[in-house]
Amino acid sequence: MHLSNTLSMMDSAATTDAMQTIAERTVRDLGFGGYTYHLYRPGLGSLVYIGNWRPEWVERYEENGYADIDPVVQRVLRTVTPFLWHDTVAQRQTNAPERVVLNEARDFGLKVGAEIPIHESGYGGATFSLFSACEPDFMKAWAAHKHNAHIFAIYFHEKYVSLLPAAESTELPPLSKRERECLVWTSRGKTAWEVAEILHISERTVKDYLDSSARKLGSFSKHHAVVKAILHRIILP
Repeated sequence: MHLSNTLSMMDSAATTDAMQTIAERTVRDLGFGGYTYHLYRPGLGSLVYIGNWRPEWVERYEENGYADIDPVVQRVLRTVTPFLWHDTVAQRQTNAPERVVLNEARDFGLKVGAEIPIHESGYGGATFSLFSACEPDFMKAWAAHKHNAHIFAIYFHEKYVSLLPAAESTELPPLSKRERECLVWTSRGKTAWEVAEILHISERTVKDYLDSSARKLGSFSKHHAVVKAILHRIILP
């Protein structure tokens, strides 16, 4: 596989369908059995799901709420580097509920796989999966092409997202320095009185800043305002 040629093809892709065609070909050329790409953004849910999961497995996964116990999902949230699925249950007991997901996946041709986490600003992100029904072939391909697959997945995500319809603008009114400070300290568990002591202002003034922040952010409470400010990278907790 000549990675530079593949990346050039993605640069030239004009549609998401073209991107899917490139992904299908690249994954097969690398020696893997299939792939999935899943894009998620807070407040909007699952924006994109494409790939080679069998429809029956998608239905079973969703009906049983497996995302809540899937050890792969749990690992995706904690790391930025690729990992093998079976590593997520290596230290778990044989009867652990997390093992159920991977055990049942094998019945749908997902006998072995790996995950490539992709994190965006805020709390959104994506994941690119590679899998196969043949473990020896998969492990050989993973050993030979793990790093190329990682680079491909990152470029795929950036290009695919750029081809999606533009989302509605989420631009919010700017907050003042004091408003941001009050939200930051609130996010760290401080009461209005404690924030007032830290900033050397009155408790009433702190509450006014929190109220004005909530209005600007279209929030129904100071806690909702804190969450929204974090999601939009207005403050860092």
